[in-house]
Formats: sequence, C-alpha cells, structure tokens
Amino acid sequence: MYYCNEFLSLNVLSLYEGELIGVVDKLYFDKKMKKLIQLELIGENDTRLILPTKNIYHIGKNAITVRNNQAVSLKVEDSEYYLCPIGSKAYTIKGEYLGIIRELSLNDKFLTEKFSLDNNQTLNVKALASFGKNTVIFYDETDKINVSKFVPNKSPKIFKSEKIQIANIMPVEEKKEEKPINAVPVEENKKPSVQNSDFLLGRICTKDIFNFNNELLIKAHAVVNKKNLKEINKYGKLRELMLFCK
Repeated sequence: MYYCNEFLSLNVLSLYEGELIGVVDKLYFDKKMKKLIQLELIGENDTRLILPTKNIYHIGKNAITVRNNQAVSLKVEDSEYYLCPIGSKAYTIKGEYLGIIRELSLNDKFLTEKFSLDNNQTLNVKALASFGKNTVIFYDETDKINVSKFVPNKSPKIFKSEKIQIANIMPVEEKKEEKPINAVPVEENKKPSVQNSDFLLGRICTKDIFNFNNELLIKAHAVVNKKNLKEINKYGKLRELMLFCK
C-alpha cells in the first residue's frame, strides 16, 4: 500500500550511475483518476524531469530507485495527465460538501483505492463521479445516474443543414456578379502611385495583405519576390506593403 504524500519530496536515485537524479515535486494520474501514471521531479538547476511509474525499480522509506538515468526524461510540455487532487474540495453530485482531500491510497500497481478526507472520512474510488482542477465529485448510496452522460451537446445539426441550403441557393457564380467597383485591379483604372518598387525585393512582409476581394496577396513573414510584388502592385497595395516591410 502506498500513499501519495509519501512520494512528495522523496529523492530519486539512479542505481547504475550511483547518482541523485532529482526530488519528487508533483504526481500525475490518468484521466479517470484510477492510476498514478508519472512523477515530476526537480533536477539540477531546477530542471523538470518526468519519471513514469512503470520505470520505478523500488520505493523505499527515504528514496525511490530506478535502474539508470534513462528511466527519466526531460519535461518538454505540459502533461496530458491530471495532478493529484490532494487539497481539493470534495462534494456529492447533489451538492453536499464532504471535506478536503488529504490523502490517496494506492495498491502496489499504483491503482487508486481510497480517498481520505480531513474529517477522517474515507471514500472508495468506485464512488468517484468526476474531478477538475480544484474539486472532486462523488456519488452517494442513492445515486444511480452516470455523470458521463452529462457531456455538453455539440452544434445542432439544423444549423449545418441551413448552411448547406444557403450555399445551394446562392452559388459562387451569383456572388461574383456582386463584386464592388473598387475590386477591379488598379492597373485597369489608373497606374499605381508608386513607380519604383524594386527596393522592396528580398524584404520580409510582417502582415497578411489582401486585395479588395479578400484574396491573400502575400502572407506575414513571407519574402517579397517579383511574382508577389507584381500582384501587390496590380491591386494598388504597394503603400501598405511599404508600411509592413522590414
């Protein structure tokens, strides 16, 4: 039998290298809070490391041992698992306050067995209904509803049907006839006001630039070349390009 509080602040030792790898700082459970999946360690220079429970060799009174340094890996992103809920408030699904979770007991396979509250009450893991960042919900003896059925509804299908119907009534060809007058390329009306634009070649555009039909002429962080410069000049967008070039 293990207790979550016993893991926190334990040293983690590598047997092959004979080194102290780090100190346990956080515990992560699966999405159903049924099993302890991994430990987060603080290593040298405050480096964050991840130790999966499957890589633990032995858990002692003062330290956890692993076979070698390959048992841990560098933490590169936020964990997809859930933090141990010690300190969270516990309620029933009918809104009755039960207390604050002070401990979780695990079996030798790191499976959750019981939740212990600050008022010495103990709850079996089978009574767990749901949990979040700071709250854990439990069933009581009279509850028969499965909380997983309370999942939010997705967008109504009617909305999607209406959208398809509108698309059939108003085809793209009809929309083209409603182009604004200023959507005509500038070169068909008058010559662009900026004549020499070669100095922009090779520069970086820092903003998406569109024509009057909302078509992308050049995207942000793209290099200005002769091809996209010609299109930008065609639609009279040179001055805008000059403002957002570096």
